[in-house]
Amino acid sequence: MASQGLRLLKRFYRPQPVGWLFALISAAALLWGAWQLGGWQAREAERGALQALHEQAFERSRHFYGELFKHLQALEGVSLQSCGAAQHEQLYNLRRHLLYVREIGYQPPDGPVCGSGRLPTRSELQHYQHWSFDSVKLWWSPGRLEDPQLPSLVMGRNGYLLASSLTYLRDQLSMPAGIEALVIGPTGEQVLDFIGASISPTDEQRLAMVAPNRLLVGQQRVYFTGPGDTYGMRLLVSADITRLDNLLWQYRLLWTLVALLLAGLLGRLAALQLRRDQSLERALHMALRHGELEVDYQPLVDLRSRRCLGAEALVRWRRADGQRVRPDLFIPQAEDSGQICAITLRVIELVLREQAELLKQHPHLYISINLAAADIRGGAFVAHAQRLLAEHGVPAQQLLYEVTERGLVDVQLASSLLQAQRDSGHRIAIDDFGTGYSSLSYLQQLPVDVLKIDKSFVDTLGSEAASSPVAPHIIQMARELGLKVIAEGIEHEQQARLLLELGAHVGQGWLFAKALDAPSFRAFVAEHG
Repeated sequence: MASQGLRLLKRFYRPQPVGWLFALISAAALLWGAWQLGGWQAREAERGALQALHEQAFERSRHFYGELFKHLQALEGVSLQSCGAAQHEQLYNLRRHLLYVREIGYQPPDGPVCGSGRLPTRSELQHYQHWSFDSVKLWWSPGRLEDPQLPSLVMGRNGYLLASSLTYLRDQLSMPAGIEALVIGPTGEQVLDFIGASISPTDEQRLAMVAPNRLLVGQQRVYFTGPGDTYGMRLLVSADITRLDNLLWQYRLLWTLVALLLAGLLGRLAALQLRRDQSLERALHMALRHGELEVDYQPLVDLRSRRCLGAEALVRWRRADGQRVRPDLFIPQAEDSGQICAITLRVIELVLREQAELLKQHPHLYISINLAAADIRGGAFVAHAQRLLAEHGVPAQQLLYEVTERGLVDVQLASSLLQAQRDSGHRIAIDDFGTGYSSLSYLQQLPVDVLKIDKSFVDTLGSEAASSPVAPHIIQMARELGLKVIAEGIEHEQQARLLLELGAHVGQGWLFAKALDAPSFRAFVAEHG
């Protein structure tokens, strides 16, 4: 059953199925996001459109009321202690110069109206809807819009009256087709409309007034209102919901197309990445079978005498066509796929095949082999190295094992395996020390002989960089622990001298030599041995 499941998984784990799966998962997430984003954009677009209409109409209506109020103040300056022909003439002449005003007059507490023309009496005003703004009153009656005798809009204070018309206000609040503007009174309980159909605001209109400057989506209409003027009057703009529905469809369709395109692209990229990884994995497998892996040797030099003490074995991949694959491409892939263990076995085999005679001729020389985390977990290299060392007659002390801090996740397992190798004669080095998570107590748990200082710390020696004290600190710590120090990446003579003064023993880097192939390394040893 398990083998069938594994076969099914391998059959599925191919670029095309994985690409489709990734595209479907991406599409699901992106479509949800597209739906939300499209809805938000549509609502924002509708809110912006209604807000622009609201601001224009609100400014025009405020100008209308402002003009009426200014005329009322001018009327209050007229002395009307009596109401004769002279007063009628005065009111008539004043009215001709007032914008939006049809008649003006004064209604004393106990007498008839004195005006430029027909004005409603107190009893007639009782049939009007009205608002109060401090001492100013506003009366309106949509039913009087077609009345030739009485006005549909009246403003008054202290007995002075201005007769206007809702027609003027309706013109100020004119809107495109499908959009409606209503004036809401200061109490929020009365609506000034132009047909007399509504007196009190609906529940949706009340909700819209609670949240100014926001879009409220109702059952049939969408609403927008501002904060209101100094008198508390508000303008409520609403539109048929089909406008918003059309915008929702447009924006969501647009973002759905973008989401599907992006999901397809992500699926394609996932398939290409998997194809690349699997292609590299297969190519690396064939490289191991066909012997395309090689070893270069980075010399290790005594900083005081400049004598060659050994080398670090660096794996290289040269394809059949002569092109080299960079280690930073295939090493991570090998670690992910588990092929790194086979590479380690191949490196040990090549080192002893190429340098066994050199090592036997120079007992002080040693070659360091890099171990990965998988090597520590599996330990397959142990028996392989022991067998090859015995076949070639090379002592274990001439093969040093380097482990990175990343390979020491399980400290107990690593300590046990490395101690066994140390007991058999191998020396143990921690590579790139200081770049991971080691500490003094951590080092004391491990069977370590050598610390290798990473190139990044060597580069900052003698500079003002924050990491410049790291290398001296590592050298001092190694001295206290009785460990040797190898400094990597030395490129300048000044670095070599400073490291020697600090107490480092061995160096490697381009100052001494670049990585060499097997014959070139043997020649280097002959010259510097």
